[in-house]
Amino acid sequence: MTTSVLELLRCPVCGAPGRAEQQGRVFACLGPRRHCFDFSRSGYLNLCPSGKAGSGDAREAVRARSAFLEAGYYRPLSDAVNGLLDELGAVRVLDAGCGEGYYTNRMAPGRVVLGADLSRPGIDHAAKTAKRTGSGAGFVIAGLFALPVRDAALDAVVSLFAPCAGQEFARVLRPGGYLILAGAGERHLLGLKRVLYDRPYLNPGREDLPRQLEPVRREQLLDTVTVRGSEQIAALFSMTPYYWRTSAADRARLDRLDELETEIQFDIFVYRKGH
Repeated sequence: MTTSVLELLRCPVCGAPGRAEQQGRVFACLGPRRHCFDFSRSGYLNLCPSGKAGSGDAREAVRARSAFLEAGYYRPLSDAVNGLLDELGAVRVLDAGCGEGYYTNRMAPGRVVLGADLSRPGIDHAAKTAKRTGSGAGFVIAGLFALPVRDAALDAVVSLFAPCAGQEFARVLRPGGYLILAGAGERHLLGLKRVLYDRPYLNPGREDLPRQLEPVRREQLLDTVTVRGSEQIAALFSMTPYYWRTSAADRARLDRLDELETEIQFDIFVYRKGH
């Protein structure tokens, strides 16, 4: 993890800043108790309170999501977010709820980027990808409502399909910093739902928009993709909330498909922290 990324962090126990010590094997806080956290072999830090690390996505879900995303089906969203970061001049960025790190590693070149998530398999995959590709992103296991990030340290927080921790995001943003929030638009994956359900429905809008920050703009990104191969279709399905609330009989409809055409629609919100 680069020095620039480490400078964004604070100790999750006492809140003091920290630095790498013992030849880069340990992140040590500079508080009076000198709390220390070992870097994993993959290069990430576990900065989650005891007993809470390891929740979030399981290894199988991480594998499926990574296979789907690396195929490029959601690249338009990644490109749109990266374009916004360029436009806003954001250099120090947190990807909050980064999962397996697909978006994080793509936004990292030329920026100081930290990814945080509760999923140990997700963070492990993300850190290995960063090491393999040289993206420069750093990764920590951490919850979004208690981020191990220093006050006012960030130019931007990016939150894609993750819970919105508005108060915590406001704390870690510098005055004038931005939150980029994205979620499913009303027609997102409607083609998938046409296969699964006799009465497909539109998605409701997000209800967890932050009150602590000033809305700047809202954009919609709409496209159509063709997902090819039963494994990719299954991977897409496993990423959705429908995976947990669809009957076995309805799931069987997907098993017969080798190709799925569906709309993808993303609602993108930009918020700003006041001075």
